[in-house]
Amino acid sequence: MAEPKTISVNIYGQDYMLKSTGDEDYIHKIAKIVQERMKEVESTGLDANSQQLKIAVLAAMNIADELLQSEDKKNRLIKRIETKGNSFIEYIDDRIKEIESTKEK
Repeated sequence: MAEPKTISVNIYGQDYMLKSTGDEDYIHKIAKIVQERMKEVESTGLDANSQQLKIAVLAAMNIADELLQSEDKKNRLIKRIETKGNSFIEYIDDRIKEIESTKEK
């Protein structure tokens, strides 16, 4: 396992030193998403100076909502694929049985 490295990111005017074994570009991409979400919340009219924590919490809530929606969509797709896969396997099994019964005659 790779050694963690320190990666500096700036989110909403604050510098953060993060330790991660992940790709630096990926960490910066995450920070950019957080920054964008905080700016979106700020644009709704909250005063950035007095409401920074509130903005951060609301941005986190938005991100968590998107995550849960994505997980739900992924789980529905997995179930759909499993159902179709099982139907296909059943179809193949039936065809094999038909072929075998034809050969026996």
